[in-house]
Amino acid sequence: NKDPDTATKTLVDKLMASPHFGERFARHWMDVVRYTDTYGYEWDNPAKGAWEYRDYLIRAFNNDVPFDQLIREQIAGDLLPAPRINSKAGVNESMIGPMFYHMGEHRHETSLQFNGVHQEMINNKIDAFSKTFLAMTVACARCHDHKIDAISQRDYYALAGVFMSPRWTSRVIDAPGKHDAEIVELKQLRSNIRQDLAQLWKS
Repeated sequence: NKDPDTATKTLVDKLMASPHFGERFARHWMDVVRYTDTYGYEWDNPAKGAWEYRDYLIRAFNNDVPFDQLIREQIAGDLLPAPRINSKAGVNESMIGPMFYHMGEHRHETSLQFNGVHQEMINNKIDAFSKTFLAMTVACARCHDHKIDAISQRDYYALAGVFMSPRWTSRVIDAPGKHDAEIVELKQLRSNIRQDLAQLWKS
């Protein structure tokens, strides 16, 4: 096309329609949240399900999910009253978002056995959380009130209490009704097996 404006618009539309658009911009976000496939440290344990979070980000950018929605999902996606369901992929997208909290420093077994190690992990989460969602660092307030951003130690340890209180666990991300057909089939099989066993016992 000889018209520069039309040519530019056509090229931009083509690039944004490419699945690689989401892949590229997801990489930027993954840098912010310190994404890894493994946790490093001594044993380099795999970050279970990390690829689900990576693909979640790619789909979100490719599907133009509003930024405020993406933020809500990563902070409290498991608590949203109307979660974002992806019927095509068969997943509850909102439920994947909180895996943000699972990124970063982890140790093998329980870090509570070692004085200071668990606190360093929590500090890492606070630092990533504040930089990602508040665009500022809160980590400085671990040792003193942060006068420039007016963040107190009280604020820091209140946030630390939030991160230390939950029990980290795996959650099902399947979309509602994803396995309904299989469940119906299994119930029918169970009924058939029960009838066959009853006949065997009678004989």
